[in-house]
Amino acid sequence: MKLHYFHGRSPLHSLVLWQGKRRLELHIKKVSGGIWSVLVLAGGPDGQPDVTRCRGPYPDREKAEAALRQLAGNLLEQGYSPSRDEPVQWTVCAQRLARDLRQQAEANQGHYRFDPEQPEPTL
Repeated sequence: MKLHYFHGRSPLHSLVLWQGKRRLELHIKKVSGGIWSVLVLAGGPDGQPDVTRCRGPYPDREKAEAALRQLAGNLLEQGYSPSRDEPVQWTVCAQRLARDLRQQAEANQGHYRFDPEQPEPTL
């Protein structure tokens, strides 16, 4: 397995890539507690992204940044080019996606209590 990394400025919070008229934005967002995700938004130069993807969860920001750099390296190999001077434009969409992930994580969180007085079920 051959890994390719994007060697840019550090720390890396977000990155804009282009291939023709296709725009990609990669964002690192905190989902909940100490959990981080890499969010990928893709679309045309105008309007909202038409594709959103999430990679992760990662236990810390450094691992999420390493995943973003590896993903960016693979995209560069596929013909995408970074645009360092262009600002990110889908920050609100990325925040909304991170909020949705946070709500899903909270909804799936179990609250378990052990009660030694409660007998175990018999089969």
